[in-house]
Amino acid sequence: MDIKAIKNKFEKLSQREKIITAITLTVITVLVPYMLLYSPSVLKAKSKQQMLRNLKAEVEAMNLALASMRALQKEKPAEKIVLPEADDLSGMLAAISREANMARVEFISIAPEGVEYKDKFIELKVKLELRVRFRELHDFLRSIETKHRLFLIQNLKYETNSTLYPSGIALLRAVTYLRKKQ
Repeated sequence: MDIKAIKNKFEKLSQREKIITAITLTVITVLVPYMLLYSPSVLKAKSKQQMLRNLKAEVEAMNLALASMRALQKEKPAEKIVLPEADDLSGMLAAISREANMARVEFISIAPEGVEYKDKFIELKVKLELRVRFRELHDFLRSIETKHRLFLIQNLKYETNSTLYPSGIALLRAVTYLRKKQ
């Protein structure tokens, strides 16, 4: 269709139909770009601004927490625990019991389960029985993992009952490696 045909058809329309057609074309030329281009962009911008506000609030909270942690560190310096050499069994057990005391873990018993003499080291199997809450057990195991590489936990059982609740009994079977004295 060419422009003359469209113009002829438009002139044949009644006044009412011309007004409706003009309004329809105006609405289409205004609303379609608004709905397809502007509106989604505004929604994305609002969601990004909200995300930015949330991130700023989170950063502010972390900065406050960091400042309070620094203030606490300045007040009370953290006790540095130096773990003993691998050839000192009593020192190693003392260091582990210090870790347990810091994590509020109560020892019920520590019992050796076997000793194997290897070429250059001794493998000592130990059974630990602890009375502890689950969170404190997690903290204790995390501190042992990060600070004491020669104490490997092979088996862990955690049991609780109504008389002990919220605490429980943890049974740990661990292996520690010691250097042979020469």
